[in-house]
Amino acid sequence: NRLWSGVAPSPVVSEGGEDLYPNGIDLSSGQPLLKINAGDVVAMARNKQLQPDQKSAKGTYQSKVTAFYQKNEFSPGDEPVPDAILSARGLIGDTRHMGVVSDVDQNNIVEARWAVVVRTQEQVEVLRALWPLIRHRMEQMGFEKLDVDDFRDGETCGAWLGRHTDNSQKTLKDHWLKIPPVLLVGPDECNDVNTWLSRRAKVTQAPVDPTRGVPFYLLIVGRPGPLDPSDDIFIPWSFQYELDLFWGVGRLIFSDEQGHHRFDAYRAYAEQVVAWETRPDAANCLAREIAFFGTRHDGDPSTTRSADELITPLVDWSQKPNTTPTKLGVGHQVYLGKDATRDNLGRLLTTATPPAVLFTATHGCGDLSLVDPARLLKYQGGLVTSDFTFGSIKRSHYLAGEDLSELSNLNVAGTFAFLFACYGAGSPQYDEFVFEPGKPRKQIAPFAFAAQLPQRLLEKGMLGIFGHVERAWTYSFSGVDGGADSQVQPFQDVIGRLLKGMPAGSATDQFNVIQGARSLTLTKALEEINDGLGVDPKRLSQLWMARNDARNYVLLGDPAAKLAM
Repeated sequence: NRLWSGVAPSPVVSEGGEDLYPNGIDLSSGQPLLKINAGDVVAMARNKQLQPDQKSAKGTYQSKVTAFYQKNEFSPGDEPVPDAILSARGLIGDTRHMGVVSDVDQNNIVEARWAVVVRTQEQVEVLRALWPLIRHRMEQMGFEKLDVDDFRDGETCGAWLGRHTDNSQKTLKDHWLKIPPVLLVGPDECNDVNTWLSRRAKVTQAPVDPTRGVPFYLLIVGRPGPLDPSDDIFIPWSFQYELDLFWGVGRLIFSDEQGHHRFDAYRAYAEQVVAWETRPDAANCLAREIAFFGTRHDGDPSTTRSADELITPLVDWSQKPNTTPTKLGVGHQVYLGKDATRDNLGRLLTTATPPAVLFTATHGCGDLSLVDPARLLKYQGGLVTSDFTFGSIKRSHYLAGEDLSELSNLNVAGTFAFLFACYGAGSPQYDEFVFEPGKPRKQIAPFAFAAQLPQRLLEKGMLGIFGHVERAWTYSFSGVDGGADSQVQPFQDVIGRLLKGMPAGSATDQFNVIQGARSLTLTKALEEINDGLGVDPKRLSQLWMARNDARNYVLLGDPAAKLAM
């Protein structure tokens, strides 16, 4: 496939008989972020080093896969397990019911419960900065003792919590409303959610009963990856993906361009959420509108599809009779194609009465070369507007976090956004879609991080932002098999739940169901390989990429926050 050259790009890989395109623009060249052909994708999903007819000292490919399913591990010296099997591990549960048990109303924070999740060795300063929000949630839930903010300089979160839990002897299960709603993640727990759940509360992944010791709404606080090999104070994106299957999960990370905490930003977010939720006239401060913003660049199949198959169907849905927006009297604004300019996006962010929900579908800025890490950390995930016409990309062609300081009348307090774009929420350190079988994954960022644009929007008062970690694909709204119409139901559901005033952490349930369903289908295909049955490698690659695509949607912000409608 050829790189884009200012004209129509070549397709990336067939998607059920149609062409699949990634959604991102390289900051250096103005060309697409990804160049890959179908054969490469097939090899990555299947791992050519472990074809069914190949032998190894430990036995056949089939026996290795069987051993993996039985023991969940391979013996030292074994050949590597295919990535797709590793990806499917642990996601084969019952996808028919995710969320809380039927005894619990997940819209009621008293019943569903809420807690902060933080690394044991994290600086206690993050809890100090977030204390206005933590105290506010404790008041809502009826905690007996609120004045436990006796933080000590240089202390860790684990040390502070230990002083209030008899050195961690008291748990949320047995002492709910009596000890701070904070859960710690130890150094050997952050890569396995089930290990963490079983150690901390003797529970596992299943419909959530908050009385067992893990509240439904969980606010992860901290970096999504290490800053260097010696750094172990982080909670990976993967932890959030997996935990979000059943729990309502959000994350807060406010960092500078070196990845270090910006404590003033944590406090700003906390104070603004509390101020908004305690404001009597909050509902009158928002326009009962959804603002849809979608680019459609000439000769660009990626944004043509997102405009025609995502934005347009959502606009149509929002004005049909008997849909949630219509029932609630919620209108819409539409900036599509050439109207999706940076100036118009700026107007949406500075209007006196902002739309309750902003939904964007654009290219996201990216830079996989690592030639200029500082630029990558500053601009990756910026939203490319219709001002860009391919060729070289200029700074005026996209909106990034630093641009918000230039908007003197910025007004996003109390709102939510869904940013459909490559890296709209952030980036992993290593490529999660493209790699060479048998070789280490390519490093695509100095460290895993949250994009600066959503960070700065949250710092300025936006309650929550839904976005994608890594590159975003059309699988999100087109499904896996060809022939299906546009599949925008998960996006409708997120918007509809927000408009109904449901907590943001419960709004991603349908994406979790899709992730689980695609994992089941992927696992079935892998088991057929294990049984020696023929599996179309192209379909295997589609299932693998589609599952990863659904998995990587995250919420940045407090999962208990909700619209005042």
